[in-house]
Amino acid sequence: MFKRIDHIGIAVKDISKAIDQFSTVLGLEVAKQEEIEDQQLIAALIPTANVRFELMQPTVPDSVVGKFLERRGEGIHHICFEVEDIANEITTLQSKDVQVIGGSPREGFVGEIEFIHPKSANGVLTEIAEVNLRTPTETTTSVHHLLIATLDRDAAVDNWVNSFNLKLNRKAERDDAPLKTAMLDAGNSQIEFVQQTAPNGPVIKRIESQGEGIYGLVLETDDASALQSRIEKQGIRVIADQQGENVARLIHPLDFFGTLIMFNDKRGT
Repeated sequence: MFKRIDHIGIAVKDISKAIDQFSTVLGLEVAKQEEIEDQQLIAALIPTANVRFELMQPTVPDSVVGKFLERRGEGIHHICFEVEDIANEITTLQSKDVQVIGGSPREGFVGEIEFIHPKSANGVLTEIAEVNLRTPTETTTSVHHLLIATLDRDAAVDNWVNSFNLKLNRKAERDDAPLKTAMLDAGNSQIEFVQQTAPNGPVIKRIESQGEGIYGLVLETDDASALQSRIEKQGIRVIADQQGENVARLIHPLDFFGTLIMFNDKRGT
């Protein structure tokens, strides 16, 4: 059973620059960094209040992450869920015809790990981990949810509920966008599937260029206005859209390692 989201993996070309930007721009500090020789990469863990970021820089161009960068550029590479017993979880997934890439656990950065093929997870490279590395933090910034682009919201929800035992929180349809969305509870955070029902929208264009998969995330912070000012002082573009009493803010992905990050005030503040 998937307990919680442990981390979001982001492929970067220069991990030192990325660590500096996460600190300067978002106020998030690196907790652990090391070279993982068998995966041909340097990894760094940067915790939020609930979910960690794993930055990954390849050490050779023809590594898995190196090929990802060559093919897609910098951006979100995978999502990792914590599980209680990874060997048992692999057996359970295989019994549901979920395609696991290796078939047996191996040692990774945060513990024993295995990967689920994107074909079994609506385009999302999904890692599972029996976590033995914890990184406490004092930050109050948290990941509210991840955004996954899909061609069929209902089919994607059924797959993740049945295959991974996540719980459906709610479904919604928006005529103004127009979008069909569904929010799944993932322990410490949430996952939102987004289906665009009109042609030529941004979600459709994303799928046409890269296929289904994770395309962004939403942070919650104590003071979104202050964070916007902090980000803009670094020369990074923030797109702000007034929506009634609320302001939707996002960091331009071209300015921040190919990663679309929205940020809001914490709920109730």
